[in-house]
Amino acid sequence: MRAWVLGLFVILASHPFAPAANPEPSLERIKKDIDFLAGEECEGRGLKTQGILKAGDYIATAFQDSGLKPAFKEGYFQKFTVSGRGKLGTPNTLVLKTGDVETELKIKDEFTATGASGAGKKSTGLVFVGYGITSAEAKYDDYAGMDVKGKTVVILRRTPKADDKKSPFEQTGDDSLASLTSKIQNAIAHGAVGILFVSDRGTAAKSDPLMEADRTSGSFFDGPVFHVKRTVIDELTKAKKDKTLAEIEEAIDIDLKPFSFACQGVTAETEVTITRDMLPTRNVVGVCEGAGPFADETIVLGAHYDHLGRGESGSLATKDAKDKTHFGADDNGSGTSGLLELARRYGKMKNRQGRRIVFVAFSGEEQGLFGSIHYCKEPPFPLEKTRFMINMDMIGRMVGVEQKMGDGLPKKDRLVVYGTGTTAGLDKLVDDANKSFDFKLFKIAGGTGPSDHSSFYAKKIPVLFFFTGTHKDYHKPTDTPDKINIAGLKKVADFVQVFADYYTTTEETVAYLKTKGGGEDPTDTTPRSSAGRGGPRIGIMPGNYGEIDGGVLVGGVTEGGAAEKAGIKEDDVIVSIGGLPVKNIETYMAAMSGQKIGTEVDVIVLRKDKKVTVKVIPTK
Repeated sequence: MRAWVLGLFVILASHPFAPAANPEPSLERIKKDIDFLAGEECEGRGLKTQGILKAGDYIATAFQDSGLKPAFKEGYFQKFTVSGRGKLGTPNTLVLKTGDVETELKIKDEFTATGASGAGKKSTGLVFVGYGITSAEAKYDDYAGMDVKGKTVVILRRTPKADDKKSPFEQTGDDSLASLTSKIQNAIAHGAVGILFVSDRGTAAKSDPLMEADRTSGSFFDGPVFHVKRTVIDELTKAKKDKTLAEIEEAIDIDLKPFSFACQGVTAETEVTITRDMLPTRNVVGVCEGAGPFADETIVLGAHYDHLGRGESGSLATKDAKDKTHFGADDNGSGTSGLLELARRYGKMKNRQGRRIVFVAFSGEEQGLFGSIHYCKEPPFPLEKTRFMINMDMIGRMVGVEQKMGDGLPKKDRLVVYGTGTTAGLDKLVDDANKSFDFKLFKIAGGTGPSDHSSFYAKKIPVLFFFTGTHKDYHKPTDTPDKINIAGLKKVADFVQVFADYYTTTEETVAYLKTKGGGEDPTDTTPRSSAGRGGPRIGIMPGNYGEIDGGVLVGGVTEGGAAEKAGIKEDDVIVSIGGLPVKNIETYMAAMSGQKIGTEVDVIVLRKDKKVTVKVIPTK
């Protein structure tokens, strides 16, 4: 019998992983943690809230009470910053000049500035470019024959025939054609230096409301990005083409041909005042030291504790619920509560033999795994001696599923386990451990994916990631504590402890294996979208997520990923994607969102102060 199999049998026989005779204390502890972390006091644990500070303090106190040591001389907190959204100041002005006639528009009444704007003053010519779309698939180009270099462009929202499912724009299957980000990128690609968005007929059907100032974010445009009332642009089109905006839209719909024109003699004078906050945040890191010959080695148990506050970037709430507290009970109050429960168990063990266990509650996960990236960049214990990482994210919505479709057998608790191929023997280890738990397992070999284990896998550390499945409350205010399956959460924590015990004590060599996949969700029957999830990727870990200028430092590349295949290297600085400037992590994500999976794109990197162009094929 191989040593790892024998070791697992010893662990299963000696530790009460099956439900204890009196499980109520652990269930009560878990419920208390969930109720606090996903309660009103923590305000959805968004990076902009005071609630995330309260949540971090709660976790640090729990670590201390459990007997865990702080990971740093200063305490349990590993501090770092990420760049926040733009914040508009004053003045923000828009003046349209025709000859000697100046018309200064009223902010909030006739126009508003958006968070995608760059700061500064400009005076430019004006060009109307219809919907601002260039699509080879739809055989349509609003910029054809138009010189917009150094000019401000007027762009309609959505697409021609936006409500017609048979329109060529719907048939392309490219949803990004209507997005504000895509239109901004296209304007940049054609040389425009300012944008005036105007609502199309459908969007403005009732009252032509102006967009909220933070509707678009990211400093990915050097000039102004304004939203202007239709009445303002109506006056412009009537003066220059003797047609109302509605008549121009109708003409485009009939022929599906652009109706673009230069606004001769018209100058747009703009001024934007905008700042971008640096958001301070904290990982919370506690240590349970081991003893014996492996005491200087480490395994990491992790879960992110941040969420979306009151509708921060990534919210999938309806418009009327966007500013409500997103409680994040499952995402990821559940994983954090599981982490705290395991911290209490291990913290009480006296003279525990084996490897050090580092417990990490990550922040910044919702913005792009920034907490785990930062931990790997500045680890309190060397990564070369970190043997394994276990991650818990959304483990609170345990549901029963059929063992086989229509077999009539009792349902089993569903659990998705990622990373089962990241070290030798792990897949069988999971199966053997499950004999005592009887989960309906969905196993995925890959170690990548949209949660914090991916940062460790990128550093060639084997991983396991536990997840009970997606649901309709994901990234919405309705992800509340009353919907958490406390007993199911405890069962997952018990299962996780099997692997934590094994990997802290095994004498077997735990070597990283390269795998494929990891991003898929076998429980998701209705594809969802959110910032940074499911879109085109090139397989890099950013290394300067807190910077607001200077490009994106490549902190690491995914083995076998698009970036590695193209020749992008660690310590390169990405400054352009597809002709779009990359200043920071926000502009990087904005540029990537406009790319297509499987379509080659030029990426410019700075390598030892020299510009190098590489051709990258983004993947999902």
